[in-house]
Amino acid sequence: MSTLLSTNSRQESRPDTISGMAISLAFWLCLLVSAALFAVVALSPKFLVYLHLRSQFDVNQSRLVTLEHQAGQLQRVIDAIRGDKDFASELTRIEFDAVRPDEEVIPVDVALKLDARAFEMPLPNPAEVSMWYEPGVKYLASDGSLRVSLLGTAALLVVVSFTMLQPAGAEQVSSGVRSCNVIWRSLRNRYVR
Repeated sequence: MSTLLSTNSRQESRPDTISGMAISLAFWLCLLVSAALFAVVALSPKFLVYLHLRSQFDVNQSRLVTLEHQAGQLQRVIDAIRGDKDFASELTRIEFDAVRPDEEVIPVDVALKLDARAFEMPLPNPAEVSMWYEPGVKYLASDGSLRVSLLGTAALLVVVSFTMLQPAGAEQVSSGVRSCNVIWRSLRNRYVR
């Protein structure tokens, strides 16, 4: 007796027809699509913040590399001043515009003069590179009516999947599909020759 009951309960839990399997597949597909719509609405503002922070991080990394390069240059100058007395005296002479008695001074344009601090480059401002999907994410995160309509669509899909796409109601749905097919065939046979 228990074997007969377990066999019957297994058969009742499985869809017996192709339409029952299609209904079950449509049920899960509707739930998956509604979950994806909800995720898009819920995560788009957070992803936009992430994109902004990632852009700032990239800019800061570029500035860090430039500053490290400048620090390396300054360290080489410090090492040269400490180690090479001729370099230190020449740097001091240039800094104070001192002229040796045996030197001849040739006047040059200000732009061509040697300046000890000339190697200080301004920090480059790297161009922000936006990804191809960034405008879409900005639109999703900022447009309230689109977000509400996506949430409404997700809610409607959940309601449809739990009311109409149940395996228990597979026969009702398949009879509805059959009646639509009958109506379609009769209209087609009547008006199409």
